[in-house]
Amino acid sequence: MNFIKIKNFFLLILSVPVFILIANLLISFTNQPDIKNLNIPDMTDFSFNTNSIDESSKNIKTTPDFEYKLIGYRSGNIDSSVILKKGNKEFVVAKGEKLEGVYELVEVTKDEIVFRNQEKLYKIENLVGINL
Repeated sequence: MNFIKIKNFFLLILSVPVFILIANLLISFTNQPDIKNLNIPDMTDFSFNTNSIDESSKNIKTTPDFEYKLIGYRSGNIDSSVILKKGNKEFVVAKGEKLEGVYELVEVTKDEIVFRNQEKLYKIENLVGINL
């Protein structure tokens, strides 16, 4: 008789967590996620004004104060970048980024690389991959 009471007591103790877990399961069925609409702009909607480059082409300089040597480039419609070397330092600059916070990479083509410092444009002739 004593054994039956102990058995019922353990069943009661073990059934409490079961009922709690079942209640949590039923509550989770009624909960719905809060879905928020994020307005992320489409990356293809951007337009670039190339007239400013054409108008300021009169200010193009190939000056010796731009002491960077072109050692690699990646040209494309979307992603363009260059690898430049000055002394023993190498710099990787993507289109639109600034080189050492001064020269902004404007354009990368197979013939030339164009940097801008305020209103001045600097061209580097692209000789990478050309056997001289």
